[in-house]
Amino acid sequence: MRTVLILGALAALAACSSTPTELPTPPAINVYECAAPAGMTAPERQPLRPMGDYTQDDVALYITDLHHWATRGWLKLSRVREHADKCVTSNDEEDED
Repeated sequence: MRTVLILGALAALAACSSTPTELPTPPAINVYECAAPAGMTAPERQPLRPMGDYTQDDVALYITDLHHWATRGWLKLSRVREHADKCVTSNDEEDED
């Protein structure tokens, strides 16, 4: 029993003294820092809803304002997407160099 224990300890210690083979190179990791500028993501005030005794003209103006507000939001979103795509593309081109 003692012999088996000694042989096991020697085998474990012999493994510690051996040098490992050369480690493979780690894979390339692309880290993109493509945060949109604050001006592109600044919130806009939502149009105020008509309150109290309002007319159909007030509702029509509110709906028109709401439509313009939403359109500006979608345009901002598309500009942010374009900015992010350009950033990723420029980073990919730098990686290829």
